[in-house]
Amino acid sequence: MASTKRRRSKASKPKRRYRWLKFLFLLALVGALALAGYMAYLDVQLRQRLDSRQYQLPARVFARPLVLREGMAMHPDELESEFAALNYRKQKTLTEPGSWTQEGMSYQVWRRDFIHADGREPAAMATFRLRNDEIDNLRDEDGQRISEFRLDAANIGSLLGGGDDRNPVRFTDIPPLVANTLIAVEDQDFLNHFGISPRGIARAMVANIKAGRLVQGGSTITQQLVKNIFFDHKPSLQRKINEALMAVLMEIHYDKAYILQEYINEVWLGQQGARGIYGFGLASEFYFQQPLDTLEPHQVALLVGLAKGASYYNPWRHPQRALKRRNTVLDLMREQGLITQAEFEHYSAKPLGVVKGGVTAQNPYPAFTERLLSELRPYYSYEELRTTGLRVYTTLAPSVQKLAEESVSGGVQKLEKDRKIKANTLQAATVLLDNRTGNVLAMVGDRDPDYPGFNRALEARRQVGSLIKPAVFLTALERPEEYNLATLIDDAPVRIEEADGDVWMPQNFDKLAHGQVPLYVALAKSYNLATAHLGLDLGLQNVRQTIRRLGVDTILPHVPAMLLGAVEMTPLEVAGMYQTIANNGETVQPRTLLAVSDAQGGRVQHFRPRTNRGVDPVPAYLLRWGLEQAMREGTGRRSAKRLPSSVPFAGKTGTTNNNRDSWFAGFSPEVTAVVWLGRDDNERTRLTGSTGALPIWTEIMRKLPHQHGPVEAPRGIEFKEVNARGQFMDPDYCRGGYEIPFSYETHLQPAPECRGQDRWRWFRNLFGNERSEAAPREQMTPGWGNDIERQQHESERRNQLREQLRGDDAEEFGEDSSLEPLELPRSQSAEVEYRGVPVEEAQPVGPALEDQWP
Repeated sequence: MASTKRRRSKASKPKRRYRWLKFLFLLALVGALALAGYMAYLDVQLRQRLDSRQYQLPARVFARPLVLREGMAMHPDELESEFAALNYRKQKTLTEPGSWTQEGMSYQVWRRDFIHADGREPAAMATFRLRNDEIDNLRDEDGQRISEFRLDAANIGSLLGGGDDRNPVRFTDIPPLVANTLIAVEDQDFLNHFGISPRGIARAMVANIKAGRLVQGGSTITQQLVKNIFFDHKPSLQRKINEALMAVLMEIHYDKAYILQEYINEVWLGQQGARGIYGFGLASEFYFQQPLDTLEPHQVALLVGLAKGASYYNPWRHPQRALKRRNTVLDLMREQGLITQAEFEHYSAKPLGVVKGGVTAQNPYPAFTERLLSELRPYYSYEELRTTGLRVYTTLAPSVQKLAEESVSGGVQKLEKDRKIKANTLQAATVLLDNRTGNVLAMVGDRDPDYPGFNRALEARRQVGSLIKPAVFLTALERPEEYNLATLIDDAPVRIEEADGDVWMPQNFDKLAHGQVPLYVALAKSYNLATAHLGLDLGLQNVRQTIRRLGVDTILPHVPAMLLGAVEMTPLEVAGMYQTIANNGETVQPRTLLAVSDAQGGRVQHFRPRTNRGVDPVPAYLLRWGLEQAMREGTGRRSAKRLPSSVPFAGKTGTTNNNRDSWFAGFSPEVTAVVWLGRDDNERTRLTGSTGALPIWTEIMRKLPHQHGPVEAPRGIEFKEVNARGQFMDPDYCRGGYEIPFSYETHLQPAPECRGQDRWRWFRNLFGNERSEAAPREQMTPGWGNDIERQQHESERRNQLREQLRGDDAEEFGEDSSLEPLELPRSQSAEVEYRGVPVEEAQPVGPALEDQWP
């Protein structure tokens, strides 16, 4: 019986073992199937995420590219400032794109490959000389003369950022030293493992045991990439398992080059407020203001070191900690043969070399960017600018912007100190425009140019004082039969009783009346009484219409005080008005936006300048000449000693009641600049236009390059000598007059002292010795004189201006005012001309998308 039980027990053991094996096999099979199913699920998640992955990138903003041209005006300081904005490195011998060298006044530059709005330009070299502040002997790398050489455009920030920001780089653009250093520090088995590295895990365990604490992780670059894309950074066993599984799957589907590229673009390397700095491409610009491919070994070592903990090793908050980490990476680079012992000693002795914290902000030029956004808003949605990586090409000139910022900041501080004004009470704004194109070259909206708050260049609407006076004189000069620069104007007291019972009695700055003065003297010396008399004789409505034709859209009060500057304008609006004068009467709407393309440089949309011939070149030239006299002998003469006398500067001061606002607006043949000084509380500054704004304007203009020599007069201008009474003094018979430009249609009275001295003229005429006059009327500037074809346009323009001015009056007074007859100049054209060669003209997105803006 007992033996039978033993036999049964022996027989049942194999059965139980078989059942256990079967159970374990089934369990393993189920586990394998479950794992396979789970990995299939993870595989779907991985591939869907990576194959459809697109970075959300804010729009990149680029400055205008500097185009070097033969004969172009250029200061050495300006050239070096442009190179600095492009992060070009000065070298003894050129070794790579993005560098330049200098020997005496001879330069050689190697530009980078760059995608411009009109297409890609490859890297190339050029040589040239600066001779008398002009570019000379411009040649390509083969020694052939070239007419121009365009550099790449500086990246000046991004738009509407916040959140993750990066500048992705392709694998082919990753410098080998960056890739090899990253592999040496983060994952030495990267090229051999299949997503997880047993050797790396074992090596990390040994290191941690020896240190007695966690000093090294065992995660591969592939695992870290999975973690950065799919998981948060909270440690857990489940996350580690998922990381490992997805790392293996990633290695199956994607090659090592792709994985390394994505890691280099994905790793977090810093923070700037709400903006996260991701990827080596952006980190290179953020910490060093250099492209990734220009970094030296010690800079590469710092970025790679930051991958371990960008906050812990922050080079601004913890410089010693960051320096130690960088040198640790350099030592590892030496061990791996990436640098030599001598290079290690050289680079480990260098400082961190990071730029000043905050310099590489998303928006380093807040005033300019605000204007840029206002121009972009009708054409692009908020989400497009925030997420699609558009390339925005602008008009900003980095060297001019830098000069404007330094001049405003330093000038305001100096005025407060020299004039004993309470510190930090003065505010300032400035705008610089290209006369021909209307491009905004620079804009500063605060005494602290980096401050992104209230933008006074666009939003500070203040009374302009005497800056409005040129419109009064232009209205007169557009009537050549009645007025010219030598016409005597009565600078006598004015007294007008207004409808509300107030009495308007303006005074000159010196509280004196100067009697009969030539028109150009009244303009140059800014005589209030003479301007008031002239404006009242011309009619307020006609002066208002002239202001409109100078490109000003602000409300114009229908009161006599308007003639002396009781008009509120922003610095940008003033700049636009004076640009019209500087550009021979042609208004070009100020703009910051040139073109926009997608992230790859395709689908380019160009924004063409909007121009309008508001004033004929002849009276515009006469007004310009009068404003030149203001710089020589009038209210702008304080700047004469600091500006080159060979450049025909023109300009006008502006001072408002109780010295609340100090203005200066002026131009050279190339650039218009406006400077405003005042207080935000609108209290007194104790500064006039010539003591406050003019010194800052002068500091800016004297450092800019300018073409020398007089401005060429347009057809229809002739120079004649006149006496103090504005009477013609024929140089053949009289001496002692002074030469002034006149319209060909101006008929001057001969000076009495010259009469009776031309009795033999008939005899000389007999032999063809009659002196030639100005160009015949048929060769005059188009539009000057009687032009029947334009009469219809003049009529339409008259009605348009009347309605616009009537609207101003209705807005100001609540009802239509009686309007004086408008007298439009005969040269007026209502046609708007568009220039430029568009690739695709941008179209507004419509109110629906525009309303999505916050």
